[in-house]
Amino acid sequence: MTIGSYELSNGKTNWYFVIDLPMGDDGKRRQHKRRGFPTKGAAEKAETEARKAYGAASIAADGSVAAELGGWLSERELDIEETTLDSYKNIIRMYVIPHIGGRQLYSLDKRVVQDMYKTLLREGGKDRKPLSPTTVRTTHRVLQKAFKDLGINLENVRQPRPAEREDHGRKGVWSPQQSKTFLRHHRDARLYAAWALAIVAGMRRGELAGLRWSKIDLDQGIVYVHIQRTICGNKVIEKSPKGKSRRPVAIGPAMVKVLREHKVRQDAEKAEAGLLYHDRDYVFPREDGEPYYPRYFTDMWEKACLEAGVPQIVLHDARHTSATAGADAGVPEHVMQKRLGHADGRTTREVYTHVLPESERKAAELMDSALQDWDQAA
Repeated sequence: MTIGSYELSNGKTNWYFVIDLPMGDDGKRRQHKRRGFPTKGAAEKAETEARKAYGAASIAADGSVAAELGGWLSERELDIEETTLDSYKNIIRMYVIPHIGGRQLYSLDKRVVQDMYKTLLREGGKDRKPLSPTTVRTTHRVLQKAFKDLGINLENVRQPRPAEREDHGRKGVWSPQQSKTFLRHHRDARLYAAWALAIVAGMRRGELAGLRWSKIDLDQGIVYVHIQRTICGNKVIEKSPKGKSRRPVAIGPAMVKVLREHKVRQDAEKAEAGLLYHDRDYVFPREDGEPYYPRYFTDMWEKACLEAGVPQIVLHDARHTSATAGADAGVPEHVMQKRLGHADGRTTREVYTHVLPESERKAAELMDSALQDWDQAA
């Protein structure tokens, strides 16, 4: 066992430990190393805990970044969603391991990590194209989670500044008239009710794909968002929406009517298919009752935009359209936050602090009225 110290660029001293492991099958020496401890006592305590962990065969074989992060991902299978874990694995596999995976975890310092971020921004994407600052910032957040769990304290690691958005924080958003044009054009489409729920109720793709009739109360006008059908790696899983995304959503008489008509159409399909129909209670299944692959909704939405002659926005932007319509109509921010299932009010606030031009013109007219004759000569 070795306990040692090293000096940081700011003059502070940090401590590390090294544990000698049994030789590998190739006869080479193996070590487990960790650094970033503020005191010698902290390093000694962590070293004792690591030895116990090694007794349970949980210490990585070579102490490399790749091995340690692999062990960390294995541990996190216990407490995070499968889709989140899959995202972590992809980020580490594509952006971290190719650049610093072979380094010893104990030897990392903030400059090594920051140099990796610079490389990712310059050529970290497919075909060595630049990676977006948003993706690099996400990589940073995942690494910080891992470092914290692994007892690595790299102080003041800088991350790329947020990308400036020309749309002032707004994504693709339709005006009320554009939304009406889209819905009217697809009034007789098989997925018309799904598109209406996306725009009127702000439901996500996975929520539409996993929606069951048993979770819709047409008499009370309530849709219970209880499960989502989503892509995880190369498979599709169904799970409860995380946090506040599991919610009841009130719908008005017009939306109730649309869903009733959709139910009549689906019952007719079921009768026509007969024994070939697999009734699994999905609201938006294929003609045989089986659920669609979630990406089908994305593809059909893109096609539907082109057919309706409206600006091309992605399906998720229907939620932004819904939130914006609520903001312009005066729906309180906290009400819209609950309706959309935003865990963080900042997400909703981003819409409410950037109104559409129609609302800006209304504000200008009100200010003109409040300051009558302001443009007249004194």
